[in-house]
Amino acid sequence: MVSVGEATILQIEESVQPSFIPKQLLPDCNEDALAKHMHWMSPVHYDPDAGKFCTSVRSYLLKTGRHTILIDCCGGNHKNRPYFPRFHQREHDWLDRLAAAGVRPEQVDYVMCTHLHADHVGWNTVLRDGRWQPTFPNAKYIAHRAEFDRWNPKHASYRFSPHNEFTWEDSILPVIEAGQSVAVDDGYELDEMLTVEPAPGHTLAHVAIRLRSRDRQALFSGDVMHVPLQVHYPHWGTSLDDDPALGVRSRLALLEAAAESRTLLLPTHFIPGNGCFIRHTREGFAFEWNPDQT
Repeated sequence: MVSVGEATILQIEESVQPSFIPKQLLPDCNEDALAKHMHWMSPVHYDPDAGKFCTSVRSYLLKTGRHTILIDCCGGNHKNRPYFPRFHQREHDWLDRLAAAGVRPEQVDYVMCTHLHADHVGWNTVLRDGRWQPTFPNAKYIAHRAEFDRWNPKHASYRFSPHNEFTWEDSILPVIEAGQSVAVDDGYELDEMLTVEPAPGHTLAHVAIRLRSRDRQALFSGDVMHVPLQVHYPHWGTSLDDDPALGVRSRLALLEAAAESRTLLLPTHFIPGNGCFIRHTREGFAFEWNPDQT
């Protein structure tokens, strides 16, 4: 558990495994850069046998004193994802892990999504009686208004993505039809602690969620970065981004702000899940793992 002022944060992890071949995720990556950083990347962040970066898929469980909030919702169970084997027809014990953290689905007040990709909305719904239904019956599901529009096949801004097929039908639309979705804009605030901030690039309406409590800050940064090596090479574009150049600008701005304000950075896919702090170096940026975990 991590404390940020009056708020507490726990990670609810779905899976950890080798995931991305470096050149496929980061086209500008090279062997010299990998060799330079292999002393800290292997084996936790990079599996040399598989030749892949290792990543976590997790949610963050946040308790503010007023509400219980989930930040992003992993890949889920029984989802049809033939294009992404890691998330296809899986049987995870994620709900058991949520229960072990002391939270039942009906106790969740809000689900906040940094964006609406399959690995961030999977547990929005569960398959019950042959139908996809909201997992959290009393929660409001919050995402950026433009993100809802971008994935709605009936909206003018919709663009088909082969890497997010079926996600609207099984993980987003059922929440909307249940009347539990809330579309918000940049600057939206919750509990006077959480603020939705633009961080576009991975998707054009991707957001980061800033937590402020007392004199401390944390930032749930979603997929602005996927692996820690990107802290050292933020100018490298990411193949998974809708707009890689825009993603670079968001990444640089986020790292600069985090370094200046000593903000705890909480990316979705980094290992471990207690976050890191960013500092300036003569070469650019570096990170320090957060030691404050109980």
